[in-house]
Amino acid sequence: ECFVTAWAGKGHAKWNAGGKRGVYRHNVNPTDREGSHPTEKPWRLFSELLVDFTNPGETILDPFMGSGTTLVACAKLGRKGIGIELDPDYFEIACKRVRDAYSQPDLFIAPPAKPIQEVLL
Repeated sequence: ECFVTAWAGKGHAKWNAGGKRGVYRHNVNPTDREGSHPTEKPWRLFSELLVDFTNPGETILDPFMGSGTTLVACAKLGRKGIGIELDPDYFEIACKRVRDAYSQPDLFIAPPAKPIQEVLL
């Protein structure tokens, strides 16, 4: 799959990966795959993308959260993330995945407040 990153206006516009090629290869069906969303991406891929394209302390927005892979990667990196998902079932799956990511024994990051799904329409 292809993706595009973009910046608008002045300010931060750099790639943190130095001379690394912009090709990412990850197993799409690892043993820890949740699997309830039809297009779930590997959290390890998103961790690598977040390290390459964001800085610690920044807040990451995923406007089409799905099963929450971006927020799982944020949790594992100790970064703040905001997700938006209209489907209540996928929202609950994402919340569970993020809670599970924070409960890993190798993490020393305080879990965020309990998420709520707002009514947008």
